[in-house]
Amino acid sequence: MRSYGWFGLLLLLVSEYCLFHKIEPFVTWFYCFAWWSYILLADNLLLKLRGKSLLTGRRRELWSLIPLSVFVWLLFEAYNFSIKNWAYILAPPQLWQRWLGYIVAFSTVLPGIFITSDLVEVLFFRDAGSTASQFEPFSRERGTRQSRLLVGLGIAMSAAPLIWPRYCFPAVWLGPIFMLDPLLEKAGIQSLSSGISSGNRRRVWSLMAGGLLCGFLWEFWNFWAGSKWLYNVPFFGNWKIFEMPVLGFLGFPPFALECWILYHLLCARLRKMESPAARAGWWILLGILSAVILHEIDERSVLRFAEIAFHSL
Repeated sequence: MRSYGWFGLLLLLVSEYCLFHKIEPFVTWFYCFAWWSYILLADNLLLKLRGKSLLTGRRRELWSLIPLSVFVWLLFEAYNFSIKNWAYILAPPQLWQRWLGYIVAFSTVLPGIFITSDLVEVLFFRDAGSTASQFEPFSRERGTRQSRLLVGLGIAMSAAPLIWPRYCFPAVWLGPIFMLDPLLEKAGIQSLSSGISSGNRRRVWSLMAGGLLCGFLWEFWNFWAGSKWLYNVPFFGNWKIFEMPVLGFLGFPPFALECWILYHLLCARLRKMESPAARAGWWILLGILSAVILHEIDERSVLRFAEIAFHSL
C-alpha cells in the first residue's frame, strides 16, 4: 500500500477513536475526516487493482475536480431551497469554520463517486479501456427528434420541483439527466444514452452502483457525526436507514449520473476557453455563485448552530 493509503487508514482509525471518545475536532468534523480517509484508501485500492487511479494518474485534473465538486453539489443545495428535503444541525457558529466545513465536505462528492465507480468497474467489468469516471469522444453530429424530446422532458422534470415541490421533489434526481445528457454530444463527448443505445452499458452501471455505495457511506458516516444533516421528506419519511428515508436511497444511482454529466459539461466548457482571462473570469463567476449559495445555506438550511444547541443542553 502506498504512503497515502496508510495515511488514509490511520486517519480513519483516529477519527473513529476520537468520535467514540467525543474528542474534538473529530466529533464535529467526523464526516469530513471519514470521507477523505475513504477517498485515500479507495484510490489506493484502485491503483493496486488497475495500475492507475484518480489521485496518481490524473493529478492535474484534481485542480478542477475538487472546486467543481463543490459547485456541482451546491446546485443541488440551491434546489433544496425549494424542496426543503434536508437541513443541517449543529453547524459551527463561526462563519469561516462553517464555510470551510461546507467546502471540505462538498469537495468529496465527485472524487468519492468517481473513485468508487472506477472500483466497481474494475471489479465487475474488468475493462481495460477508459475508466467509468472519464469520457469517450463523440465526433458524429446528431440532432435527432429523440434527443430534443429528452431535453424537453428533462426541462419539464427539472422545473417541476420548483413549481410543485411537495409532490415533484423526486424529479430533482432525474430531470437533469434527460435535460443535459444529449448536450454532451454537442461538446464532443459520448452521452450516456448513446452509450446505452450502442450496447455499452458499462459506464452507466458502474456509475449507478458507485453512487449507491457512496450513498450508503454518506448516510452511515453522517449518522454518527456531530455536525450533520437531517431529512424532511413528504410521504416517505417514517421508515429510515440511518437518517435517510428508505426510498431515498433510490436517488443515489441517478445522482451519480447527474454528477458525471455536469462535471464533463463544465470541463468541456472550460476546455473551449483559450484565453487565460476568460478562464479566470469563468472561475470567478463560479466562485461568486458558490458564495451566494453558501450564504443562502446559512439562511435557509441550517436549523441549529452549535452554540444554540449547546446552550439548550
